[in-house]
Amino acid sequence: MEFFFDPSSVAVVGASPERTGKSLLLNTAGSRDVAVYPVNPKYQDLEGLTCYPSVAAIPHPVEMAILLVPARFTPQILEECAAKGVRGVMIQSAGFAETGEDGRELQAKCVAIARQAGMRLWGPNCMGLVDVPGNKYFTFMSPNITGVLPPHGNLSLVVQSGMLSAGFLADLATRRGIAVNKACSIGNKCDVDECDVLEYLLGDDTTKGVALYLESMPRGRRFMELAEGASKPLVVLKSGRSASGAKAALSHTASLAGNARLTQGLLQAVGVGTARDFHQLVDLGRSLSLLPEIPAGARVAVLTFSGGAGILSCDLLEDNGLPLAELAPATLGELAKVFPVWMPPGNPVDLWPAMELHGPGPTLDHAVQAVSQDPNVDLVLLHTFLGGTQDQVNLARYKELLADQGKGMVFWALGLDQPVKEFETQAQAEGVPVFGELARTVDCLAAAARPRARAGAVPRPQASGNPLPTDLPPTLGVWDEYQAKRLLRAWEIPAVAEELVEDLEQARAAADKLGWPVVLKGLLPGEVHKSEKGLVCLNLDIPDKLEREFQRLKKVMEGQGSLVLQAQRKPDYELIVGYLKDAQFGPCVMLGMGGVTAELEPDVAFEMAPLDPSRALAMLGRLRMARRFDGFRGETPLNREALAQLICSLGDLGASHANISQVDLNPVAVCQGEPLALDANIIWEA
Repeated sequence: MEFFFDPSSVAVVGASPERTGKSLLLNTAGSRDVAVYPVNPKYQDLEGLTCYPSVAAIPHPVEMAILLVPARFTPQILEECAAKGVRGVMIQSAGFAETGEDGRELQAKCVAIARQAGMRLWGPNCMGLVDVPGNKYFTFMSPNITGVLPPHGNLSLVVQSGMLSAGFLADLATRRGIAVNKACSIGNKCDVDECDVLEYLLGDDTTKGVALYLESMPRGRRFMELAEGASKPLVVLKSGRSASGAKAALSHTASLAGNARLTQGLLQAVGVGTARDFHQLVDLGRSLSLLPEIPAGARVAVLTFSGGAGILSCDLLEDNGLPLAELAPATLGELAKVFPVWMPPGNPVDLWPAMELHGPGPTLDHAVQAVSQDPNVDLVLLHTFLGGTQDQVNLARYKELLADQGKGMVFWALGLDQPVKEFETQAQAEGVPVFGELARTVDCLAAAARPRARAGAVPRPQASGNPLPTDLPPTLGVWDEYQAKRLLRAWEIPAVAEELVEDLEQARAAADKLGWPVVLKGLLPGEVHKSEKGLVCLNLDIPDKLEREFQRLKKVMEGQGSLVLQAQRKPDYELIVGYLKDAQFGPCVMLGMGGVTAELEPDVAFEMAPLDPSRALAMLGRLRMARRFDGFRGETPLNREALAQLICSLGDLGASHANISQVDLNPVAVCQGEPLALDANIIWEA
């Protein structure tokens, strides 16, 4: 990827004296240490540079080419680039796969030409690449934008959209004053995708964090591998939150996953932050790249000029799971030295009365020094009002005091427009996050306190390949729960005891053997939602009830399918454990709370399969209801190791059989702390 980010020479194909062709040439020609060759058969020279009629006519080596020409001419130009020995081509033109079938065919032709030549393609339908500290501007966005991008940024952006990246950069640079290190617009991703760019940025010394806006993740599994091994913070905004479609209705697992929930769950599993909108994407990324790595559940000290703002900060911190620091006695003693005698200090630290006595600057300096030494403080949230007559905020000193103790600092700043902008510019140079909204400030603090990706993560295990029992039906379509649970038991996944019954005599004998009460179920071919069809009969505690329901099901089923009798278990609570093969991420497992809440307010966690017990145990901790696993109102605590092993075994089962599409264990009952599958379905695809 180096030849895209730092090429020695670039051919600008489609350069012109006006509009986007001119902008592309001006930006590229202004890049540092790059030989630039305009290509356009209509002109002899452009912007003081010799203009060539074709790539082949350039008498010098060309490492990279940027194409801004009508899409139909692209294959011919790619052939020229291949013959010239160009290593990478950035296609910024539109008119490819985004336009329909003809465009997809044209794009596929371009990819074939490039792969035959061993040449990489970036785009098409993109805005290219901006590297601010490297002074590289390979983009047709207006020089009015590239010319005002502020320096000192350490956050790099990867943006799938084309024009959005230009507008986004303009907004960040001019209206919000946020510096960006690199901005990579990757468009249709016909070859180079977010994984290629992310891998490069993770090795880039000037990039300290990466924020990505993605509309698709075709190599989702590779992305997760990179994220899990990353030493830099990552934040993703993923668009396209629609449900997975009609196929999802076949199982609760796929329905609960959807497009967005699965992606977000997997990202969170490897420590990647997730954003809801574009500005939050940058705010989170910038905060994570600037703040030191701090412990989960970091304790916060709030220094404020307003009692009301301090109270609201406490509310927001609690909403985000961040505890307010209990200041040490020594810290309270230091603060008391500047506080009026009638006001004992606490946290939040309301500094206004002390500022009235000693002035804002000395008071704030004393308070920051005091909390910087407090062993109970991990993060400091400072409130400041700018535009008064006594603005005295010593950013460099505060940062040094707190950084020496491994503590993070973030500002909520409000006040007059110009002083706030000047303060934000100064904070940017010092590497200190500043926000204009208190809620966004706390969001970013919470993100910084979450566990990040595990650099050098342990490789995932290989799935064991247990064979299918020979007497099971063909592996296509939907298996009913009796067939499914036979396979589960072969993989040592605990399932409720049950027997197939053909007549009443067998049913009574099975009930005596399994123990009353029992459950009678009707299993129809291809039917996975038995309860909705009235095919599940509970609380059969005497022979008369069993006989009545047996006869009813026989009549309803009209001689189709089969009947199964199960021991009825009374769970403390129910879980859902599932498997699905996702188009982007491959084999995945899901754990969620069961019962009616599964659909009303899903509480789920996801992981890629196969997985080891440590990853499975971590899934348990990501559920909102995880505290219930410790025992609730006399319940036996969950055997976490047993549930983790069940999840691992299910992941192995699915990953070992490529044509398993979905598996539902719903519900998995927790009885006296032990997990047990009460119902199961397996969906096989061709």
